[in-house]
Amino acid sequence: MPLSKINFRPGVNKETTSYGDENGWFDSDLIRFRKGRPEKMGGWERLSSNTIEGTGRSLHVWAALDGSKYMGLGTETKFYIEEGGGYNDVTPIRATTTLGANPLTTGTAGTGAITVTAPAHGAVDGDFVTLSGATTTDGITAAQINTEHELTLIDSNSYSITTTGTSSSGATAGGGSSVVATYQINTGLNTVVTGTGFGAGLWSGLSTGYSQTTLNDSGGISDSDTSFILTSAALFETAATTTGANLTAVSSSIAVASSTGFPSKGTILIGSEKIRYGTNIGNVFGELTRGQDGTTAASSSSGAAVTFVGLVLIDNELIQYTGKSSNTIDAGVVRGARGTTAASHADGAVVKEANDFVGFGESSATAANSGSDIRLWSQDNWGEDLVFNVYDGTPYYWDRTLGLGARATTLASQTGASDAPTITRHIMVSGTDRHVVCFGCNALGETDQDLLMVRWSDQEGLFDWTPQTTNTAGSQRISSGSEIIAAQKTRQEMLIWTDSALHSMRFTGPPFTFGFSMLANNISIIGPNAITTVGDKVFWMDRENFYVYTGRVQVIPCTLLRYVFDDINLVQKDKCFAASNRMFDEVFWFYPTEDSNEIDRYVKFNFTENTWDLGSLVRTAWVDYGIHNNPRASGTASGTNYTYIHELGDDDDGAAMTAYVESADFDLGDGEQFMFVSRLIPDIDITSTAADASVNYILKTRNFPGDSLTTNSTNSVTSTTQQSFLRGRSRQAVLRIESDTTDVTWTLGDLRLEIRPDGRR
Repeated sequence: MPLSKINFRPGVNKETTSYGDENGWFDSDLIRFRKGRPEKMGGWERLSSNTIEGTGRSLHVWAALDGSKYMGLGTETKFYIEEGGGYNDVTPIRATTTLGANPLTTGTAGTGAITVTAPAHGAVDGDFVTLSGATTTDGITAAQINTEHELTLIDSNSYSITTTGTSSSGATAGGGSSVVATYQINTGLNTVVTGTGFGAGLWSGLSTGYSQTTLNDSGGISDSDTSFILTSAALFETAATTTGANLTAVSSSIAVASSTGFPSKGTILIGSEKIRYGTNIGNVFGELTRGQDGTTAASSSSGAAVTFVGLVLIDNELIQYTGKSSNTIDAGVVRGARGTTAASHADGAVVKEANDFVGFGESSATAANSGSDIRLWSQDNWGEDLVFNVYDGTPYYWDRTLGLGARATTLASQTGASDAPTITRHIMVSGTDRHVVCFGCNALGETDQDLLMVRWSDQEGLFDWTPQTTNTAGSQRISSGSEIIAAQKTRQEMLIWTDSALHSMRFTGPPFTFGFSMLANNISIIGPNAITTVGDKVFWMDRENFYVYTGRVQVIPCTLLRYVFDDINLVQKDKCFAASNRMFDEVFWFYPTEDSNEIDRYVKFNFTENTWDLGSLVRTAWVDYGIHNNPRASGTASGTNYTYIHELGDDDDGAAMTAYVESADFDLGDGEQFMFVSRLIPDIDITSTAADASVNYILKTRNFPGDSLTTNSTNSVTSTTQQSFLRGRSRQAVLRIESDTTDVTWTLGDLRLEIRPDGRR
């Protein structure tokens, strides 16, 4: 039979159905289109074995005059400057305080836990503190104490640390009278915390993944029974411990002797007070909501009993309990909990674990963080030095001449600094005119942040922000919108996005220094980092479209538009970021999908060939090649954070990467007749050091568009394969080209299949 040559259109299209996109590509992962042909993307390797603390959200590279190459890297907890694969912690210092006499109290004997008494310390849970000047305490050496620690908040006047040492007797005060605590700036959030209170949380609902069983109580239970038998109670939590430190009525965390057996979040009972917690980390319960279920927040002494309060849902009734015997719930049973009504339930009724249940109008355990934003950074180099800031935070300056061991300090504290902003949303160094510009900062002479204010320093004057007739320092308030969202530097101007418009800021020289104009109204951007510049093109995304600016604003037609925007988790929208890969004329947008709190997908645009593709990849920040030979990106592997070098090799840091492209449905004629596919003539360029490297051709079939696809055959093809025999009979077929082994890359050519008609039934 004659062969049929199938020419698939370049790019992936999900704006229609698979059958509606006949002779197109419908799905992909880790591929790109080049000259119209799909090929596997390049691989990546770790920059080094060194890890970073927190999730990288900002990368910036620059070079010194002596050729040294640097990369600024900001996470929710730290700010690093990388050089030669080593990460140098330059996180600014917030405060340095000498503590009182013997401020250290060891915990349980045989552990490294220490409680630090530090009045009005100003720390938040997860902050980093460096202790110095402490003496050996209860067998824990001075060297084990006098180092950096990640602290666990107890209350406003104390916190706990965990050393590498071991206490001898426990509950011993010491440290001496010269203990100094040096606090780094407060850590930020890595995930947006949703609002709490009325209408928030799980009203009349349960979290996904809850455990369930059935009542196994002969005759069922009445509305007054205080025990009931389950088919299996194995997955329903019970736990007990004691407090590891004194608790006050306003304590925001609870240290316990052991949190083993307690779930990651839930409710506990201490005395007569019920307390909901949102985190369980290192024997410390955090994100507390005190005085739950009508109880009163109260103080208690170290060693007080702590009991887990379980919650189950039977029909429409919530029931609390504190203990069980085998499969019988029989301790601390409270019927009709959280405003529900006690009722009778039949034997065999479904019993659901409901520890995450939040009632109507009831605040969740994360109330203290309600509405908080994730920690983002902006940064730019001032020659060999670096200026950077936390989004809506203090501008900082790192001086290279002080060495990689030097901490960054506030811009306003530098010698000779005059009226420098103390809070800003974004910081940038303008182009050849060399002004430092702050966007969304405090106005001159003010301390409060103005989210529409733009201020700039004197030309070539990093520290001089006082406008005078003899300098070019100045300010301008943006005229539209309620806040500046993002800013981006281009070759000719700086672009400013507010929540309602796009503005241009161009250097004009004296007397006004910069000119401002509106480029587009009724337009915005989805997040501060969802923008990238490639040459004279600026690309970004808002909540419903992709755009490019080349002197005028244009919508980019996208064949994946609905697929992307219908699946973005808008709660975590600020994590969305754009990345360029100039090697292949590509722009990525990385985003978290609807069911994910972290970035897990990308959509990619080839702006030369106007093609789109998509895939899954966990990357949180990116910087293109230039200073370095390859792009770099922040990512996570097995819960550990690294920097990766991209377009290097063929693999996922030494492991196989599954790359594929899958066609839309194709048929014979108009699909009136069945077709029989029997032979494949491959045309594929496979590159590998392995002689037997192969790529799989997978044939899938179905008879109607609404049917599920059935895999008919998987044929392994090498670079020397002349033909491969298939066997598929259907009205419609799909072809998938996939590689899932190490050390292989490929470029697809033409597809030829032997297809013959095979009847109408």
